[in-house]
Order: sequence, then C-alpha cells, then structure tokens
Amino acid sequence: MRLLTVSNLTKRYRRGDKAIAAVEDVSFHIDFGETLALAGPSGSGKSTIARLVLRLIEPDAGRIDFEGSDFLALSGAALRARRARLQMVFQDPLAAFNPRATVARVLDDPLRIHGIASRAERPRRIAALLERVGLASELAPRAIHEISGGQRQRVAIARAVATKPSLIVLDEAVSALDVSVRGQILDLLLDLQRQERIAYLFISHDLGVISAIAHRVVLLDAGRVAESGDARTVIDSPQSAIGKALVAAAPRLDRVSRQEAS
Repeated sequence: MRLLTVSNLTKRYRRGDKAIAAVEDVSFHIDFGETLALAGPSGSGKSTIARLVLRLIEPDAGRIDFEGSDFLALSGAALRARRARLQMVFQDPLAAFNPRATVARVLDDPLRIHGIASRAERPRRIAALLERVGLASELAPRAIHEISGGQRQRVAIARAVATKPSLIVLDEAVSALDVSVRGQILDLLLDLQRQERIAYLFISHDLGVISAIAHRVVLLDAGRVAESGDARTVIDSPQSAIGKALVAAAPRLDRVSRQEAS
C-alpha cells in the first residue's frame, strides 16, 4: 500500500472569462518513510499541489488516496482525525503562527485539539517535543517573535511531529534560512525520518537542497509534470528544458547527498 497516491489532479482558477490551469493532470505517489520533492519555478503549481493534498483547497478533478482511503471523500470528524496524520511546515512560521503566541502555546494547540495529552501532561510533552528538535525547554515561555528564524522553524517542525504524522508537507521550509541553519534543519529532518519513518512531500525551487534530502523528484512546469524519477538521476542528467534550467541555477551545497546519508 502506498502512503499517498495523487491521480490526475487538476485545479483551475477563473481570470475574467478564462479558466487558468494552476495544476493540470498531475499524478505522483509517496511511500512510507520516503521523501518526494516537487520542484519548479514560481508559478509552476508546487504550492497549489501542497494545498490540494492538505485539502486547504479542493481540486476540480482527480483523486487523492492517503493511508489506504479516499482522502477527498472524508468530511467532519473522519477528516479531522485523518488530518492529524498529515501535517505541514511553511516557509515562514512567523506568518503561519500568531507572532505573539508563546512557543508553549504553539505546541500546546495540536496536543489539545487532537486530544493527545491531558492538560496536566502537556507541559511534559511540550518539553519533550522541544528536546526532540534540539531546543531547550526553557524556550517554552518565549514569544514566537522573540526567537530566531532557525528556532522558529524547529518549533514548526516540533508542532508538525506532535501528532505523530505519517506525512509532512514542507513548502519551501528552508528557503528563508541562511546556509548553515539550512543544513542543520535538513539534518534534523533526516534524523526524524530515520527514527520515525515519516514521509515528506518537500516543495522547493532549489535542486541543490533537494539533492540533500529527496529520494525522488517531480519537476513541474506551468502546472504539469515535466519530468520525474530518482532524484540523483534527474539532477545529474535532466531531460526536460525546465530541469536543465533548474540544475543550471542550483547553488552548490557542501553536503552529503540524501542517498549517501541513507
């Protein structure tokens, strides 16, 4: 059984009298414990696909199967329960969270909403989550806007893993970080994946970063799949025009590749 199977996904928007295809007939799958990257330039449909997979927006056509069931058919309590298994980390957690909320409040919310821990248990769970992502428990009372960008992204990852998801969608989750912090966050993601078999849908325009974390990659151009396959193969020898352009633009990262790190 695949963890996630996306079949013929399509999303169009109206612009005046015209229907503009943001995503057109896109298909891919992700296995348990695997990282699939979606890559492409701005406007290629990457973030729209992320929102579709999370059901933040609904597709015009296509099917999404998640953990063996039709994800688009779920509603109400069944959808809320399944969403605990599917989490997201955004590019800018300062925009995703209430900046005046404390770190403890940000991590308390998923534990409370999904009934994972009682009120008495939650401070201990929050401290364990912070430790899991390499942060001190003393950070808990600090406001989100008072901590660094790298620390905020670690808090965002801690919040995502709080519900013990099988899949995390990461939408440009390291692109706003400097290179040294970016490497630390990638190492954290790899560590979590090895220990807990979490799968990632990793969205980026940067093939250098993708080479450090992804098993497979799907290259998008104007809402369609231009090329897909093993990440190393696609990056080393792209066949599509958009793949060649992305490889030419990719900065070199002094990192071990995802395949070598496995």
